[in-house]
Parts: sequence; C-alpha cells; structure tokens
Amino acid sequence: MQKKIIALAIASAISAPAFASNANVEIYGKAFMTVEAAVTDSKASSSTTRINTNASRLGFKGKEDLGEGLKAFYQYEVQMDADGSAGNGLGKTRNSGAGIESELGTVTMGIWDTPFKLAHNKIELFDNTTGFTTTKTIGMSANAKDFNSRSANSVSYTSPSIAGVKLMGAYIADETTNRKNRISASATFEMDDLYVAAAGETRPDQSTASTADTALRMVAQYRLGDVWVGGAYEMLKINRAASTSYTQNNFELAGSYKLGTSSFGLAYVNAGASDQADTSASQISARYGYTFSKRTEVFAAYSTLTNAKSVKYSLGSGAATNGAIESVMGLGVIHSF
Repeated sequence: MQKKIIALAIASAISAPAFASNANVEIYGKAFMTVEAAVTDSKASSSTTRINTNASRLGFKGKEDLGEGLKAFYQYEVQMDADGSAGNGLGKTRNSGAGIESELGTVTMGIWDTPFKLAHNKIELFDNTTGFTTTKTIGMSANAKDFNSRSANSVSYTSPSIAGVKLMGAYIADETTNRKNRISASATFEMDDLYVAAAGETRPDQSTASTADTALRMVAQYRLGDVWVGGAYEMLKINRAASTSYTQNNFELAGSYKLGTSSFGLAYVNAGASDQADTSASQISARYGYTFSKRTEVFAAYSTLTNAKSVKYSLGSGAATNGAIESVMGLGVIHSF
C-alpha cells in the first residue's frame, strides 16, 4: 500500500507541470445530428431516409498573453462524422489557424470562413445543416458557383469595433498561380438591436483568363425583444467566357420568435435567373426548436426548394436534376460542449 501511495505521489508531481503548461487549452465541440426524409420530384422521382452529422465539430483553442497588449492564439477545429460516412470519424477541416491580436485588431492565418460568408451568419437559422440551410441558394449562382466558402491559405485582418463599426478583410492565396488569388472583405455595424453588413468578394480567372467573378452582399437584422427579422440582398457577377458574363440577383427574408423555451424560425430565398431562361429558384425553410438548456436543443425542420426547368439547385437529396422540386423534413438534436 505504501509503495502505491509513493508511486501515485510521484506520478502526480510529474503530471502537474504538464497540465499547468496546457492550462490555456480549451476543448469544445458540438454534436449536431438529424434524421431526415428527403423527396425529389422530377422526371426520375426519388425518396430517401438519411442520418446527417451536419455541422458537428470538435475543436481545440487557446491564447497566450505576450505582454504589452499582445496575445497569441490558435484554433484547430475539425468536422466530426457520427453517421458512418467517414471511416475514421473525421470530416473536413473547419476554421483553424493561428494569429496575433492587439488593441489594433486581429491577424489570422489558416483556413477560415471568408468575410463575405460571415456577414450572413446573423440571419442564418440552421447553422449550415445539410438539408435545411438557406445557403443552398443564397450566395449561390445558377451555374453552382458558391460564395459561402471557408477558404484555405487565407490571411485575414479584423479591426476592433469602433462606435459599432468593424472591418474585416481576407487575402486568399491560390498556391498554383497568383492570378487566382482572391480578396474578400466586409464592413459591419452593430449597436443595440440593429445589425447591418456590407460584404464583397472577387475571384479572378475562375472560368477564363483576365476576368473575375464578383459578389456583393447587404445584410440587415433588427431585434425587438424575443423577435428578430432580417434580410439579405446580393449581386453575383459570373463570367462564362472572356466576352460572356451575367449578373444574378438573390434575396432572402428571415425571422425568428422565441417563446419561453420554444423558438420558431422561417426563411425565404429567391435565387434570380442567370443570362439563360428558366434558371431561377426559390426555397422556403421553417424550424421549431425546444431548448432544454444552454447546451441542448431538439428541433423539427422542413425545407422545400423549387427549381425552374433549366437549373438544379439542391438540398443534398442526391444527384441534382434540372427543374426538380426537393423537399426535406426531419428531427434533430444539438448538444454543445
């Protein structure tokens, strides 16, 4: 017994410094599971039942005080797979990187959501769920150019908030050619119950040399007690060839109402047509959530997406088909830790 006590004391003495040196490590995550019934109404109609891991994640982050107002920080976050799609249980790398922050702002290097994408988060009801999020249409062009991106090889700067105004810019290296390096930027104003954002992104040489795909977005949200309403309007300019381009206008309306431990949300998106006929689409998504605690919520959701006959936006219900009407309904649980 005495030997066991001595061994335990030695082990504690050795391990204590190791734990102390990692005292700034925070482990966090989210388990976000849904069971969904998906139906596609097209020339080849289909239906399926699926389990999705959605935006489930596991992350590690921390900071070190460097003195004189400087702090170093890091974050590594990976998507977790709990439905067996990935054999090792791990999915894509989420926001991950390292940087320095001070009273002058924050510089981050790594893979991170672009300022253009982040500007929309205030009115996102579904946290990028597979079948319900409106980012299946808002931020998307008729030929499947997606501006709701998390970009690798990025260097970003975020200013401090001054009178409610915050600026953010990101430079995203292509690593194959400098001609395709991208720039994304946003300006946000947030004070009391009002949020307003303007964001833009440019992507050179995407479809053809010496041209650039561009996106501009305006987002607003207003809170009134337990109710908030918001909207987004965006213009996407997409180049098909050196002399052929089109501008697509999309808009979204969204709102949420909290009643005790219950919450109700509704969103509508219209994706405008491209330069070709019958390329518009619309999406309606609704959710009801019940909150057990700050960490746990269960919810029911429904989304339907209607394509014009020459376009194929998708809710992830399998192979996209021109003119299809897709619907998804499901139940989910979110547990944060």
